[in-house]
Amino acid sequence: MKKTAVLLLLTLISSCKSNHKQHQGPEDRQRPSATQIISEFDTDKDGKLSEAEVRGPLAENFSNIDTDKDGFLTESELENGSNPPPPMEQHESRVSPDDLDTTVKAVPVNTNLFIKENIIGEIAQETIALSGIETLCYLIKTHSQATEHPMGPWCPRHIEDGMEKAGIWFQDGKVYDVSGHFIAELAEFYSDDKWRMYNEDGTINVTLTKEACLAAAKPDVDESYNNYCVECMPDFFKDQVTTFVIPVQPQYLTTAQNFGRGAIGMAFNGVNFDPPAPTHAILAAHTIAPLDDHGGHVNPHGGYHYHAVTGSTKEIAQEDVHAPMVGYAIDGFGIYALLDKNGDKPENLDECGGHSDETRGYHYHAGEPGGNQIIGCLHGLPGYTEVEE
Repeated sequence: MKKTAVLLLLTLISSCKSNHKQHQGPEDRQRPSATQIISEFDTDKDGKLSEAEVRGPLAENFSNIDTDKDGFLTESELENGSNPPPPMEQHESRVSPDDLDTTVKAVPVNTNLFIKENIIGEIAQETIALSGIETLCYLIKTHSQATEHPMGPWCPRHIEDGMEKAGIWFQDGKVYDVSGHFIAELAEFYSDDKWRMYNEDGTINVTLTKEACLAAAKPDVDESYNNYCVECMPDFFKDQVTTFVIPVQPQYLTTAQNFGRGAIGMAFNGVNFDPPAPTHAILAAHTIAPLDDHGGHVNPHGGYHYHAVTGSTKEIAQEDVHAPMVGYAIDGFGIYALLDKNGDKPENLDECGGHSDETRGYHYHAGEPGGNQIIGCLHGLPGYTEVEE
């Protein structure tokens, strides 16, 4: 979903207040430009935004930003009007106890499902105020490094390289193998002749060092790394420690919550499930940051993490026909694969990708691998993550 990346930057997030410093990723540091906002939300391509085309703070502040009161937001109004709050501003959002729905079945987090070798030390418990509600939480520390599968490859090195030497990319819900041929045809793929990621000898521009990774893997990509295939190696950040703060007993909220600053969940191997990748910022610099075939890649502020569920990680099979479990969301509700044993998709999912049944209570199903969205939002009282770099 292309709009999601900008929404993540614009929307005031329901944050988790405690003595822990929250993780701030690269997509959190810069508000998108007015041009980017219009590009993402302008569904009828008329160069301006109607109230029906926007959500979040843009919708809430619509009348203030629309200074000429014509019912549309223009680029100049977005630049000069009453702007929405800065991205990811530190802002405590409190949840009323009335928002908790105890009638919805919620299954406690089972820490025995995690791969113990991937957990740093013992899993601790601590009572923490999550959005103003005192909540018993697990504190789980990992290096966010996969063990069930190799991490990578991501970028091919030559336009003659086959798909086995690289990862995947996604566009409009579809998954594409990032072969050398794919790189060579990017100008045609995106209908933009500014794409030229390879040299006369057929070699492909790849970020091969940590310094190059740091310069390219950020929203304001260093100009010298435009037209690069962005590849950050797990070893660059192998000593990072991610702490997941997850409610022991998930609590269902009647109102869906937007994502916070860090991971949206955790696979059983201790790797982050992340919010949608900021594809607009990536593509604006004529770069791509491929996922490996397992749905993961690396950035400087979270290490290795997943943007898609492809079946590569530990799964917990269910006794019935239901899809296997793949991990937990940051609110403590389980995340399950998309397809059940018969290859069927779940029905009656809500806006977050969740629903309930008698066995598992409320839970989520991961989205299509090409959708750049594992789950759409959170329907439980959210925990959070922090990263020690």
